[in-house]
Amino acid sequence: MEQKIDLSRTAGELAAYAAQRLVGFEQHQRGDSCRQPETRHEWIRDILRGMAEVCGEDCVPLLSAFDRRLADARGASAVEMPALSHQRHMVQNLGRYASALERMEGDQRPRFLHIRALLEEVCAYLPWDPEANGARTVCGQVSEQLVRAVARRPICFTRVLLGGDLDPGGAEFVPGLADDAEGVRRTQEFQQLTLGYPERDEWPALCTVYLGGGQRMPISTIDADWLDMQLIREEGDRFLKRPEVRPAGCKQLCVPVHEQIRVLKVEPGRAPEEIDMPNTLDAFQAAVGGDIEVLGLDSDTALICSEEGKLMGLPPNRRVGGDTIAGTFLIAGDADGGFCSLSDEDAAYYARQFAQPLPVYGSPDEPTQWVFHVF
Repeated sequence: MEQKIDLSRTAGELAAYAAQRLVGFEQHQRGDSCRQPETRHEWIRDILRGMAEVCGEDCVPLLSAFDRRLADARGASAVEMPALSHQRHMVQNLGRYASALERMEGDQRPRFLHIRALLEEVCAYLPWDPEANGARTVCGQVSEQLVRAVARRPICFTRVLLGGDLDPGGAEFVPGLADDAEGVRRTQEFQQLTLGYPERDEWPALCTVYLGGGQRMPISTIDADWLDMQLIREEGDRFLKRPEVRPAGCKQLCVPVHEQIRVLKVEPGRAPEEIDMPNTLDAFQAAVGGDIEVLGLDSDTALICSEEGKLMGLPPNRRVGGDTIAGTFLIAGDADGGFCSLSDEDAAYYARQFAQPLPVYGSPDEPTQWVFHVF
């Protein structure tokens, strides 16, 4: 039979632990710039509220007694360390509280997290023996309950493995569906690889989508949140072996280092052509044959051409706004001052707009003679 939580006694023991830690902290700190004690106090307050809810009692007297105990401890030179029997009782009741949470409805992950954080701190506190008071054992129990709570949620996340057999690289877990090039580029692992190996133009990636809660289709899931991801990353590949977690698909990609965008390439004497190209200055310069000039066509699109096309004698291409563009130019999307892919509507519109090239006179091997007038 599950033992009940000894609420009143456990609340006093938690207050005694917090008071002992507070006195030790104040003796070794100058000023009050460090917030560690208050973080611990918030964990304990949340635990007291949760225990009172589980026991069907009012939490206000417990919280008031806790705050009074802390007030008494402030400025004290020392406090008596709780006996081992009291330490063990406090730890056991934290475990009982965690077991009660597992039977409750709703999202109990934040409460599990606070219990685990407090027990981890107890295990690291040198004056207390975590083997003797059972803190290490109960901390492991609560960690398992927390991970189980995450695995039972109907969540979706992706394991991104970067690099081939002979490549550097590693795996990273990301929330939601990340099985395309853009999802891979947003990972920290990809960004670190591109910085560490600037000579590489692309990286192989294996993206495996996983679902929690025994779900079989991503449509019935939600993206894993920050708390889910914290636990998943802590567990690593062990999390994938849990019975509640299932793979939902795997995709192999070869991801270019630079973002690929869709643009309209317009060459002299030829019909416009949709192409994908790297969203980099070097790629734009190579496409138009020199330094670029950008002309705004509307709020969503921009024309990218050679800045010195006429001086270089490039052939006439299309008429734009009363002027003639010399040499190849590109039409790209314009978003927040940067280039992006054209929308389907804009690509179709400008393909019609520039469908007819200007006639080209003279030999194609000779530079076009442009006449410049000074007004």
